[in-house]
Amino acid sequence: MAEASGYIFRDVEMLLKEAEEALKEFRTGTPEAYNKHKEYLISALQELDKICSRYKDDAEASVIRGKLGEFLENLDSGKLTPDLEIQHLDRIIERVHHLVDWRKLAMASGYELPFSSRRKTKDNFQRR
Repeated sequence: MAEASGYIFRDVEMLLKEAEEALKEFRTGTPEAYNKHKEYLISALQELDKICSRYKDDAEASVIRGKLGEFLENLDSGKLTPDLEIQHLDRIIERVHHLVDWRKLAMASGYELPFSSRRKTKDNFQRR
């Protein structure tokens, strides 16, 4: 069973955190921040779609993709208040962060490969 590495989920985590920041900005009175919030969420969903299509056996990624899709549907239907929206988004970010932390690549010496030197774990995996 092939699972995506935690380094791939780092981009999704960053998009979700940007969405959360835009939502907090919207709550302080910036109406255009809500559009940025939705754009970040849609971008994160698209990234998860790419990951799920590339790693079809990755059950955790599929679950997170389903949760984010359900969250966006509830968001569009207006079922969520801003406080509930932040709570749901925090839970999704927490799940993605868990994947990032637990799927880091460890070297034989016991050290983890830092995020800054992802090598070719993102797109050029065929070259290895």
